[in-house]
Order: sequence, then C-alpha cells, then structure tokens
Amino acid sequence: MPTPDWLTRYAEAMYLLARFRPPVPAGWRAGRWWEQTALSAMKVTGAHARQGPGNLTLFGRGSASGVSHETDGAGGGRGWTLMHEAKAYTGRGPSKEELLCFDRKSFDLFVERRRAGEEGCHWRAFVSAGPISDDLRRYCYLYGLVAIDPELIPLPVLLRMAARPNADLYFEDRILGELVRLGEASCGPVEAHYVPEGRHRLYLDLRGMMTAADLDDLLWLQREVTADLLEFVDREWPGYFEERAADIAGRCGLVVGTLSARPARVVPDVLRDGGLNL
Repeated sequence: MPTPDWLTRYAEAMYLLARFRPPVPAGWRAGRWWEQTALSAMKVTGAHARQGPGNLTLFGRGSASGVSHETDGAGGGRGWTLMHEAKAYTGRGPSKEELLCFDRKSFDLFVERRRAGEEGCHWRAFVSAGPISDDLRRYCYLYGLVAIDPELIPLPVLLRMAARPNADLYFEDRILGELVRLGEASCGPVEAHYVPEGRHRLYLDLRGMMTAADLDDLLWLQREVTADLLEFVDREWPGYFEERAADIAGRCGLVVGTLSARPARVVPDVLRDGGLNL
C-alpha cells in the first residue's frame, strides 16, 4: 500500500533532527532527550492523540499477554496509530536486543488492540540518534519497522520522492522501480504482514515477505539513492537540509544547534513534494 503522508513527514523530521541535532546530552539524559524529541516531532503528522514516554499502555489499553510494556511514545489519527522506539547513545547505535524487544512488545500491544476491535492500521518506527547497523536494518525491512537514523534517508521519504512525475530526471528508472517495489513492502503497517480476518483471527502472509536477496538489494538501493541525493543537494543547494532541520525544529518547539534563518529558496519539485519540505 502507498506510504501515508503523515508517516513521510514524521520520517523526514526525525531523520533531519537526528542528522543535524544539537550535541546529545551525556549519560542517561541522552535517551530521555531523544524520547522527547521523537514525541515533539509527532506534531508534524497531524496526530489528534499523542502519548509520551513511560506509559505502560497504548492509549489506555494494555497488552494481549498481560505483561506491562513501557512505551517511548505513540501518535494516532483517523484510521492510524504509530508506535515508536527512540534510542540515543554516545558513540554507538541501538542493540539487537533493543530492536527485538520493541518488535515483540509492540506486537503484543497490537494484538490486544485488534482483539478489542480496533480496525485502524498500526505502524512502527525504530528511531535512533546514532547509526543503525546493517543487520538490524534488514530485520526492520522484513518485519515492517520503519528504521530512521542519521545515516540514510528513510524509505518513506525516498518512496515519496520516487512517486513524483519528474523523479526520473534525478534517478535511474531501474533503480526507482526496484526501490518502489521493495520499499513499499518494508514500510507497510503491521496489518500488511499479520492480515486480519474478522475480529478474532490474524494470519501471517508469507507471500509478501522479502527474501534474503531482496533485503540485501533494498539496503544497497537505500544507500545508493541516499548518497546520490545528498551529493546532488550539497552541490546544487548547499545548506538546504540544515535549513529544513532548523525549520522542523522550530515547528516542533525544538532548538537545533546555532543555525540561523536564511531567505526562502527555490528547490526542485522532487524535494518540495517528496516529503523533504513540509
């Protein structure tokens, strides 16, 4: 299914804030600061409900297993819910254990909501202030967790850019076609993998799950397109991403470094309507 606008906006905001953020506080404060940043960025989604870190339920409802899960944050709008896990460490990225824990606890919360009759779709985002390793990124692709870190432009943003009519002016057709085919499969809601059949049944749809070769191809594509785009923007519009980060930080009530305001500039449609300009 097409990536929704609100998810593209959130992925863009968190990528730019991770890449052009102020210095991360030392020690345990880093994690708390990043959790609040992720919650503040939820404003760009248009969510009518937001839940901050430290809650043991998801909008008042517990887990299917009865185990209490502490959540980092969530947002909800008409027909959708986003659960996110926000990780920030000095000098390293998140661990495999942290990703797997988020995968299972978010699924536990999802199952209870489906059992209770919640019919909207559920998305999950794993948001790191440091680099996410290739192995963890492949896991996210396979199980529909949107991986966001400062190294690679998030897939929802790249997919929105690829959907623009003039995207072929900036990227090869072959690369765009594969990016859309594989990227959309990795950015869907939980319901795209665990397909509901009525109120009391979910089944795992193996047909839509990527192979190991697909995961490697998508990782290569995301790296190649990110590198090409960053080089292109740095050459043609230097400082553009820094300005976007400052703008988003202002909208979210955050401060990013000492970036100063600059006059508005003209940018190509592939950036303006591609999720890189709110």
